[in-house]
Amino acid sequence: MLKVKAEIYFLTEQEGGMKNDVRNGFMPSFDVNGDLIMCKIICNEETITRGKKHIVEMEFPYGEVYSQYIVKGYEANFHVGSVVLGHGKILDVIQVTLDETTT
Repeated sequence: MLKVKAEIYFLTEQEGGMKNDVRNGFMPSFDVNGDLIMCKIICNEETITRGKKHIVEMEFPYGEVYSQYIVKGYEANFHVGSVVLGHGKILDVIQVTLDETTT
């Protein structure tokens, strides 16, 4: 598991994004070096308003595999399927926990 602090922005409908705001706990894919990996967005607010920057925590369940890429300053897009919904920038790595079930 990899946890980070990030600045995120979701596109408005006019910018090609979704019609509705995003909810706390939303789980889009995040582009990491060409691979789309799942992440969970955790915010102090219940609703993450489109068209506005937010500081959040993000969890990547298997992010330790990509920890050489997901570092402070890394920027990438959020996807649902092939649709880009927004983008994020890693501000700080909070925690890296190795998955001990894989050998």
